[in-house]
Formats: sequence, C-alpha cells, structure tokens
Amino acid sequence: MKFLKITILFSVLILVSCKVEGQESTNASNKVQVVLLAGQSNMAGAGNYDELDEEFHKRIEKISNRVSLSFNGSKAKQLSYFNNKPSEKYNFTKRFGPELSLGLTLAEKNPTKEYLLIKRSQGGTALYGAWNPKWDAEKAKAIEKGEFKQNLKLYEMHIADISKNLKELEAKGKSFEIIGLAWMQGENDAILEASAKGYKNNLKALIKAYRSEFKSPEMPFVVGQINSRYGVEGGAKMVRKGMLNAVYQDYYSAIIKTSTDTSWSDFPKHTDNVHYNSEGQKRLGVAFANSFFDIERKLDVKPFKGLNSLKAGATIRIKTLGKTNMIYNVYTPTSYKKNKLSPIIIAFSPAGNGAGILNQMKESAEKFGLILVGCDKLKNGMKDVALEQKMEDEVMDDILKNIPHDSNRIYLAGFSGGAMRAYSLTTRRPETYAGVIAYGGWLGGKDYQGKKYQSGMSIAIVNGEKDKGANKWKDIDSKTLIKNKCEVKFFSHPSGHKIAPAKITNEVLSWLNTK
Repeated sequence: MKFLKITILFSVLILVSCKVEGQESTNASNKVQVVLLAGQSNMAGAGNYDELDEEFHKRIEKISNRVSLSFNGSKAKQLSYFNNKPSEKYNFTKRFGPELSLGLTLAEKNPTKEYLLIKRSQGGTALYGAWNPKWDAEKAKAIEKGEFKQNLKLYEMHIADISKNLKELEAKGKSFEIIGLAWMQGENDAILEASAKGYKNNLKALIKAYRSEFKSPEMPFVVGQINSRYGVEGGAKMVRKGMLNAVYQDYYSAIIKTSTDTSWSDFPKHTDNVHYNSEGQKRLGVAFANSFFDIERKLDVKPFKGLNSLKAGATIRIKTLGKTNMIYNVYTPTSYKKNKLSPIIIAFSPAGNGAGILNQMKESAEKFGLILVGCDKLKNGMKDVALEQKMEDEVMDDILKNIPHDSNRIYLAGFSGGAMRAYSLTTRRPETYAGVIAYGGWLGGKDYQGKKYQSGMSIAIVNGEKDKGANKWKDIDSKTLIKNKCEVKFFSHPSGHKIAPAKITNEVLSWLNTK
C-alpha cells in the first residue's frame, strides 16, 4: 500500500512538472501579438455591425476569445463592435472601424496566436497639430477646431494607452511583441498649406517617434492613403503624395493605395463621400492585415544556405549574418554554371529597394550573363554614418564571400542616391572594382570632388536628357574621375530622373564588356 501511494505521488509530480514546463514553452513561443492603431475619423470607424452578414458575425465570435481591443484608453475587451449613440448621420447602435476585420484576418491566418489591438482615434484632427509627437500649441491652434481639439495631445495619449496595456500584460506574466502600427489619418492636414506640404516629413517624424519610444527600429508601419476632397486647393493631393513618398523611403512601411474616383468602388463610403461605410471599413481592415503579412514576408529571409540555393534563371533573397540584418536579392542568369565564375553587378536604390532595382536591370544582366545583386535597406537620408557604413560593409562582405564571381569583374551600380553610394564605396572598400554604372546620380556635389576614387575603373554615367540635377554635375564629376585615372563614358535616354530602359543598359554592358 505504501509503495502504491509513493508511485501515485511520483506520477502526480511528473504530470505537474510536465504541465509547468509545457506552459513555459507555450508562453515563450506564443507572445501576445500587439497591433497599434491610430488616426482620425476613418480610424475611429463608421461601420454598422448589423449590416455585416451572420457568417461574418460567427467568424468574429470564433476568434474573439484570443483577440482583444483597447479603444481610447478603455480596458481591453474581446474584439467586437462598440456602442454608438444613433444620430441623423449614423442611425445605428453597433459601430466598428478597421480593427474588426484587421483582427479577424490576423487571427484566422494564425490560429494559435493571441492578439491585442490598442487603438486611439479622434475625428477631425491633424498630424500637424494634435498628433504631432513634438506637440506645439501654436500649430495646434492654427489647424485644430475648438478648444478641446486644440489642447489634445493624441500621440502622447496613445503612448500612455500602449504603455498601460503592456504593463497589464506583464502583470499577467504574458510576454508580447509589437508587430506593427496601422495609420489612417491625413484628411485634416489638407486644410492648411503648411500641413499639407509638410505631411511627408511629419509622417516620417511620427514613424520615428513610435519606433524610438518602444525601441523597435524595424516596427512595421502601414499607412491608409486618404482620398478626401476638402481643404486648400491641392491640399489632399499633397497629403496623398506625401504619404507615398514617406513610405517609399521607409523599408519597413507599406501603403494602402486608394482611388480618387468618386464611385469609391475600392473602399465604399457613406453618402458624405468622406467616411467609409460598413463594407469600406471591412475592406480597409483586411487591407491593413494583408499589408502586415506582406511586410512580414519581406522580412522573413534566411542566411545563405550554400551554392545549391543558387538556381539559374532565379532570384533568391539572403540575410547577412552580421548585426545589421541586411538583406540582398541575387539573380543568377540562365547561363550560370557553378564551375564558371561570372561577372557580378551589385546595385543600390535610393529607397533601399534592392528587389526594385534588380528587376529594372535583370533583363540586361540576363542578356550578358551577369550575376545581379540588389541591396535592401540602404537608402538616402540615413543620419547615422557609422551604422550606415557597417550596413554597407556587412552586406558587401556577405555578397563577396557567398556569391561566386569573377573578382576581376566586380561592378557597382545605382540610381540617384544609390549611384552616389556606389561611387562612395570605391573610396574606402578594399576590393578592386572594374567599374560603376551611375543612373541619374553624381559623386555628391562640390565636397566630393577632392575624394580619392579607386583608379582604373570604367565609369558609365547614364542620365535622362531631362534630368537637370544629374546633368548639372556630369562634366564636373567626369573631370574628377579622369583625374583618378578612370575612363568615363556618357549614355543618355529621352527621359528625366529615371533608370534607363533595358536598351540603354544593354549598350552600357556591351561597352563594359570591351574593357
């Protein structure tokens, strides 16, 4: 009997031990996925929950036990509609915004994950004013209507909301990770010329502020593009363009493009032609979720797996082994053979879009049998020079170590600021470069004429005929490069500040082949 009791006790101890270990393992691998949402009235939402079909209601109910929402500082609760006081404009009681289908889409795609959405919104507010991370009373008074909004500090309030919710997770012993921020705002910045013109820089500052606050430099940021029509003349157009340019320059951001066609067929609206209706809000939430998935796929890159991963006629993405998490794209032409070393072009984009410049040069690289590499993340306007050079060195070292190439035929290429980067690398890197292909780019201006560029290179300066900036410097740069014992040849195409078409790039590569 005593033996039996000991055996039972021992068995219970084993079961308890296994359960605790299992919980710890689950907690470690199942962090709460935190999504931040911010903006004005189209982020608040004017969807009517009762207009959604029964099937959609059931889908929400099915996932609501693992998706919660904290809205404007309220305690987080299961994802659903929020109460609305019926009005002449919105005569219904159950209201929702993009968080509903955003949370649903995320949760259905990842059925084992728990989500927390933290939303702060206020209709009729501006990034120039209430949402400004460096809130300024004068700016707020200039653009916000009424004393209440003129004193709102929405960025600060959202940060407080987020911090409170994260502390509550910690108190429950739950780990978490912030997986991104959804931003739907900008209509009210169109009402002042200063705020409309400055929207790009103000949005970039906001993105930087959120990332800095939560020490997450790679936090994905998805912007919903406005398509309103009110404000100063051209104001909405300036804000739309500012959104595009801010996102274009940010590797970890995406934009949900919208149509200005007043049929609003992409994201349907109420009759006021400003606010998205039930179907519009439903689609908007799905678009936000899909954008987060796109960014996730973009960042889900593995280190080089060996020569067998290089396939003729295919493009692969590779992450460096260094601390900067650099990513590069490699296209191997159909003529590629493992036992034959090919020339290589390493190309840079002004926006850090390596896949983009690779796709623009791929046709010519294929024709001439060159390996083509496009480097991500390195972009114009980087402020930390030491970090920037570390990123350059880690990606260059990784490429030259992993990708088999003819060391006598290493070429650098770039468009605009990417061309400046290509030139700059020849002033400090140890490997020998055969040449540089500079599309619409220059050395960098007056201060760059005295630098020592690698000698013996063949330089192709490829400018659009209408590219005033690049053409202003081509003769000056040419003299500097010739002083450094480089050979320079000009190529042109009948366009502006753009990468040359394949026909011109073919002429460039044909010339380089003779060197």
